[in-house]
Parts: sequence; C-alpha cells; structure tokens
Amino acid sequence: MTFELSGLIVLKFSLMCVATSVYISFFEWSVHKYLMHSLLWPYPFHAHALVHHGLFRADSTYHLQEQEPDKITFAWWNAPIMIIMHFPILVGLSYLFGWSIMAGGLASMFVYYFLYEALHWCMHVPRNRLIEQTRMFRYLNAHHYLHHRHACRNLNVVFPFADWVLGTRMSVSKMQFTSEPHPVGETIEFGYAQEVPVSG
Repeated sequence: MTFELSGLIVLKFSLMCVATSVYISFFEWSVHKYLMHSLLWPYPFHAHALVHHGLFRADSTYHLQEQEPDKITFAWWNAPIMIIMHFPILVGLSYLFGWSIMAGGLASMFVYYFLYEALHWCMHVPRNRLIEQTRMFRYLNAHHYLHHRHACRNLNVVFPFADWVLGTRMSVSKMQFTSEPHPVGETIEFGYAQEVPVSG
C-alpha cells in the first residue's frame, strides 16, 4: 500500500467521522423531539417524557437520589437498532467510496452513542469525576439541565450543533450544583442555572 493511498484512506475515514458526527447531532435532535417528546410513538414518549423527566426534574431531583438508575440510560436494544437503521446507507457509501467510509461512519456512531450514555449518566449521577470538572462538561450539563426545565429546548446532549442551527438552543450561564436554592446573579434558581436570553 503506497503512502498516498494510506493518506487517502485516513482522509476519507476522518472526513466521514466529522460528517457522521454532524449528521448524528441532527438525528439525535429529531429522535429527541419527534419520538421522545411527542405522542407519535407512545413507548419512547412514556419512557422519556413521562418517566425520565418525571423522575429527574429541573430542581434537586436532577441528580439521582431515590429514583431508579435504569431510568437514566436507554434500553439495551437502542444501539443495535440505530446501527441496523443506518447500515444499508453505510454499505452503499462504502460501495461507492471505499471501506474507510463505512469504518468512519460506524466508529462515529459507536463513539457518539457511548458519549451520550456516559455524559448523560455523569450529569444525573455526579461523582466529581475528572470529566465533570472540565469546562465542556459543565456547559453540556447546564445545556441539558435547561432541557429538563424546557422540554422542547436544548434537545442535544453530546453535540448541540443541531440545537444551534434549528433555533432550539437556550443559552446558559455558569452553573453551581447544590441541593438547595441559591442566588445566581440577581435571580434565585433551584441550585443549577440562570436562564438568559437566547442569542441571535
């Protein structure tokens, strides 16, 4: 295998990773909005909008206390279903542009799904983990907390690009997590975030 061919494979793999990540941001947004927060399909609406949001609200219950921890993560079969749904598309793209396209697409899907589950778990079950101390996690956590207050806003968990493009992003301020209400700026919020006007 020549150096040029190896470089082309790496380039195609990398470009597909980026393209798939952008696509999955919109896929996540669409599933969250039209399946999990609408009556289009009763099962995800009940599991997410009623049960998850009912147990984990925009107050001290945002963090796991007496709730059921299995209500934080998706059912085990969600990831295989997502892969199976996209597999024909990846096979077609692989036939046209090479196997590195399929590899990049699958890698991005697995990583995105893992990040969704891991970050979402850390948001609702904080343990002062190293990742929880990063600025990016604190932003995503604030972003998600406001989703629990306004269910049709901040629909992305991992990569809020679709929220930004589609106008559902609600801006957030710095956050402190406590179990009791405390002042944030000139407002009193229940331990988590000050709502500020949406930019743009």
